[in-house]
Amino acid sequence: MNWVKVNDHVLRYELGPTTGPVLVLIHEMGGALESWDQVCTLLQGKFQLLRYDVRGSGLSEKIVGEIDLDAHIHDLAALLDTLQIKGPLALAGVAVGAAIAIRFAALYPERVSHLIGLAPACGVAPTAREATLERANTIRHEGLKALIPALLDKTWPAPLRTDAAAFERFSLRWLSADPQSFAAIFAMLARMELEDDLLRLPLRTLLIAGEYDGLRPIEEINRLAGFANHIEALQVASGHFMPVQSPLWVSALLEQYILEDRAGAEIYLAFMANPEHRVAASGHAA
Repeated sequence: MNWVKVNDHVLRYELGPTTGPVLVLIHEMGGALESWDQVCTLLQGKFQLLRYDVRGSGLSEKIVGEIDLDAHIHDLAALLDTLQIKGPLALAGVAVGAAIAIRFAALYPERVSHLIGLAPACGVAPTAREATLERANTIRHEGLKALIPALLDKTWPAPLRTDAAAFERFSLRWLSADPQSFAAIFAMLARMELEDDLLRLPLRTLLIAGEYDGLRPIEEINRLAGFANHIEALQVASGHFMPVQSPLWVSALLEQYILEDRAGAEIYLAFMANPEHRVAASGHAA
């Protein structure tokens, strides 16, 4: 692991050896680069992997006050510049990490060849914005203990808790997140509007919904994919935190979608559309 100062803020990152095209992996809200551990192990030797703790998360510098999405975009652009990674590269992100990937690809289209958004967060409904801001304020004053159990019920429900130890580790890591940074990112969600950015995404864009994800359901992912004809949507038998919950199929999907030709990717997508195949690839029972 390494640390670097970009945009006057410190980020922790890990850059793998140059063994293939660059793939940047962006974790979920409250997560850290360790969210990609199993996926990175499975993809070793196939990509040059870059993962990092976004500002406010993991062992990167914490957030004081408010933040907007473009600050995260500037952080990623500066990190790539510092590491002399020019692109075009592939981007994969989870939830808020997918929001960062989407916004970055829209602002820097020449730098991104492929985009894979897992349970992408593109904002909240106008009717829910005030409640989201109020919840962020509650987190600032009361911490995360009251929020995390309810969120996990929606994002990592009982059918996916076959590995009790993995679920426990994830739960405790979320509880150890910095509440001020978590609240700042939560409030950022209330102000995000990425629907216009969807029109500017690369031709190779895939948005993925987890069938067990109560926070960002299949209908929402299909709605987002409908903003542009070239965006593909896929549903899989997983939850909200797919790289942790279903690393086998996530790594297989990334490899197929990015490295294989178009025909190979379409065959894989068709394969995953079969419910029996989705369950088998996820590693979980339906």
